[in-house]
Amino acid sequence: MPDTILITGGTGKIGRQLVEYFLQKGFVVVFSSRSQEHIDEFIHGRKGLHGIQLDFEDSDAVKKLKGTLQKRGLQINFLVNNVRSLETLNVLDDGSIPDKNWHREYQIDVVTPYKLSLALSKTGALKKIVNISSIYGVSAYNPHLYEGDFSPALQYACAKAALIQLTRCLAVIFAPRKIAVNCISYGGVEGRVDADFMRRYAQLCPAERMMKEQETVGAVGFLIGKESEYITGQNIIVDGGWTIW
Repeated sequence: MPDTILITGGTGKIGRQLVEYFLQKGFVVVFSSRSQEHIDEFIHGRKGLHGIQLDFEDSDAVKKLKGTLQKRGLQINFLVNNVRSLETLNVLDDGSIPDKNWHREYQIDVVTPYKLSLALSKTGALKKIVNISSIYGVSAYNPHLYEGDFSPALQYACAKAALIQLTRCLAVIFAPRKIAVNCISYGGVEGRVDADFMRRYAQLCPAERMMKEQETVGAVGFLIGKESEYITGQNIIVDGGWTIW
């Protein structure tokens, strides 16, 4: 039987790439999205692909997910914690961050991966977990990348740093269950920025460009694959060298 992988945030920028990659690799792919419309559009009758509508800001989301998996007879072997929300990145005009955005960001980036990993670790089927972080979890914002009076979304950076530490801790906790836990910190990915931003990014990055969307799958594929059996508790930085300068 093929392995089953769960990718949260499966209709987002990186999520779509991961869903397609693992579907092509012969996995049964389960993904979550807040939008049933996006789920139906993405599946479009394809076999081996299961979408589940969930909002992980809902305190009962993990419980609902477990119930849906049970009803559909699905057991998760691999988990990719990729869900996120652009709505939590808002910063006020004076540069301050509302408390609710701190709380929402931590809920999505730290609490949800923790609760979901813990729940699935108890099934006996889970083998590996990959958490999706960011270079802003390991380095500060570079003001030269932005224009004008830039107010960084510190809630995002701090939450992503916490996710990396959560990865290390879960790797220790889950080691007796033979579950590997790793993290990937991506650099900037093309798609949501204009040509001027891409030019500035290229000047600050040794690779002299942003990452292409299809390049996001390689590191996840490696960590899920058999070649990485002895790797756990690590944060792999995929950034074209951004963080070495």
